[in-house]
Amino acid sequence: MVLLFDVDHTLVDINKFKKDKSKIFGITPEENEAQGNELFKNKGLNYHPETHIKFLRGSGLIKTDAQEEKIKKDLQNLIKNIDDYLFPGVEETLKYLKQKGYRMILITKGDLSIQKPKVENSIIKEYFDEIIYEENDKSQNGFIKKLAKSGEQVLIINDRAEQSLAMQKALGNKAKIFLVKGPYSQDTDHKEDIHESVNELKNIL
Repeated sequence: MVLLFDVDHTLVDINKFKKDKSKIFGITPEENEAQGNELFKNKGLNYHPETHIKFLRGSGLIKTDAQEEKIKKDLQNLIKNIDDYLFPGVEETLKYLKQKGYRMILITKGDLSIQKPKVENSIIKEYFDEIIYEENDKSQNGFIKKLAKSGEQVLIINDRAEQSLAMQKALGNKAKIFLVKGPYSQDTDHKEDIHESVNELKNIL
């Protein structure tokens, strides 16, 4: 069986990460969310930190080159310490599943400028046989299409209901969903059970 893992809200507490990122940017979490929606989400774009920083500079919230450079450096350090934002028990669960012999795949959607450093700076990368970065639609990723043709059983481990259902459709009827509770676990109608965390996988696999 192939275990297909998501990152944000599934393995990483991205809300906690965003809260600390907001402090670095000198804005409130609410302002960070509103600006993220305005600059990226409402336009169908992936979050890009450089674009956000340029917006803050243009808005006068970042006033000097020195302040901008400090923000960039602090953001890099935040990403380097991404393991501080892993949900409790995540590493132990991944280690358990790896030892059980499952084929472990990590697929994350977002801008490479932030998703790739997050994964590369995390201990979790050691547990995956393959890591896939997708900037658009996961369900249309070449790896997903290849996996669909293989006929292998797949378990999609993700917090996003709509995204998970699209991947399941692309993979075929041998794909099942393990939906993790998060802000997007009810972003569309579905009949899937919602699990508190990935740690529940140890009870079923």
